[in-house]
Order: sequence, then structure tokens, then C-alpha cells
Amino acid sequence: MYKALVIGCGNIGALYDLNNDQVQTHTKAFHFDPKFSLSIFDINKIVAEKIAYKYHCEVVKDIDEKKLNSFDCVSICTPTNTHYSFLKQSICAGVQLIICEKPVSDKINELNDVKTIYTKGKSKILINYIRRFQPAFIELKKTISTLLKNEALTNINIRYHRGFINNCSHAFDTIEFLTGSEICLTEIKKHNIIFDHFDNDPTMSLQAKWKDTNINVTGLSNVCFSHFEFELYFEYYKIHIKDSGQNIVIYKAKKAEGFLQPLNILDQYTREQCLNNYMKHVIDKAYQLLSNKKQEDNFLQSISLNKKMINYLKN
Repeated sequence: MYKALVIGCGNIGALYDLNNDQVQTHTKAFHFDPKFSLSIFDINKIVAEKIAYKYHCEVVKDIDEKKLNSFDCVSICTPTNTHYSFLKQSICAGVQLIICEKPVSDKINELNDVKTIYTKGKSKILINYIRRFQPAFIELKKTISTLLKNEALTNINIRYHRGFINNCSHAFDTIEFLTGSEICLTEIKKHNIIFDHFDNDPTMSLQAKWKDTNINVTGLSNVCFSHFEFELYFEYYKIHIKDSGQNIVIYKAKKAEGFLQPLNILDQYTREQCLNNYMKHVIDKAYQLLSNKKQEDNFLQSISLNKKMINYLKN
């Protein structure tokens, strides 16, 4: 049995699923996985005791390298400005696997420093871009790999809210995962830059090119509802990631000479409830990384994406 510590008992740490039957947090996912024993830490002692009572787990009173060294897996579920410190401590403590919420940081110097520390250490680090760990998206990746052998990816349309780095990065990471290619934008035209949720991370819209693919990003500012979706357009296919990724719909148009044909839904490829119990699959991946030394993490790819998102925003 592996010893797991969740640092931070806020929304993704412990609260999202406190009163429902879904597995949407690190704490509940570890609690229900018999391969892990669970401990938690939060600076709010009342919250920590409440979560400990709910899940019958130990509350860690303080965090230092000696304490961190006693755990096999550490989940960092704290605000972005604390990630660097906890990552540095956990790597230096020799924690086998670290799960960190995204983004890793909003500062380039911290990203460079933690990358250097990571390459010198032995820890694996999993950045929690949740969709890449879900079975439906792993299946979709195989479908797209086959599709790309015959058709070009011509257009991408992304709609998101609440921070370009915090939430649009989810779309970029998922697209990189699905296509197996790193996104590098050129010919960028930015607009509608609104600081509506985060002091250092505005919601921003842009148009750009990725090789021969047109990309349109719409940042929905000042909306009071959750919204995240994107569409991948090929020559005869359209893939729609809907409802934050909960549903996937694939369309196809028939080939015909002389005039264009409408898109039709391919029912056999439609997938629903793709994000149900999403943290279960993240912890499944964590177990694979702990138990199989050949399994690779996504840390360097995430660091690269994090730095690009900051540069797109600032340059």
C-alpha cells in the first residue's frame, strides 16, 4: 500500500464532491482506492478536521521535508502561488510521485528553476490536466491518430472562461494529447483581455496559426456559468468536445463532387458521461507511475505549455 498526502483541502482537494456520489477530488479518489492510505493537510484546521472526519484519515499538522519523505505520493492542491514551494520541497524530500494542480506557476523563473530541480531529482510529477487520463479521451486519441493519416486538421475553435493560463491551457493540453503534437502558435492577434477572475491571469481571446491550422480562441469574460468546449475541424470530419469534455460528438460529411455535403453525426463514435468520476482515472495513472518505472509523467510537456501560455499572454 502506498502512502498518499493531499496538501490543500479546497475545491479540487476535497470539496467538489463532498456532498455527491462522484469522484471529483484527490481526497475522495485516494480514500476509495485500496492501494493507498490517505493523510491530509490544510492551513485551515477546521476544514482539515471536517475532511478527516468524513474520510477517517490522518491530519498532518505541519509540512517539511522530513514529513514529506514519509509519503510515496503527494498531491499539491493549493493556490498557484504556492505550487513552486511545495514542488521544490517534495522533490528535495525524494517523494516518488507528485501530483500537482495546474498551472504549475505563473512565473517563468519559477518554472525554469523547478524544471532544473526535477531533472536532478528522482521524483515523477503528474500535472493534473484531467482529460488526458480519461478512457474516452484515450480512445479518441486513437481515432484522431487514424484520421490524421488521411485528412488534415484545418481549424480549431476553443471557447473557455476564467483565465487564459488557468483554463484555456486545458484545451491546449488536451489538443496536444489528442494529436500527439506540440502546439506552437504564430501570427497571434490578441483581443478582449479582461481581468475578471485572477489578478495575474486575464481571460483573453485570440486568433493564430499552428502550422497550417487556423486557431480561434474565444475567452468568455464576465459570465456567471461554467463553459469549456472546443471543436476540431478536418476536411470531412468535425469533432466536438462538449460540456467541459463530458460529451464527445463526431460528425462526417460525405464526399461528393460539385457541391458540399452537410455534416452527419456518427452515433457509433458518440461518447457521453466522459468525465464521470474523473479523479479516479487520475489516481489510476498515479498508481501506474508508482508501480512501473517505465511509465512516463507529463511534467516537462506541462512546463513547456505553461511557459508558452505565459508568453502568449505577455508578448
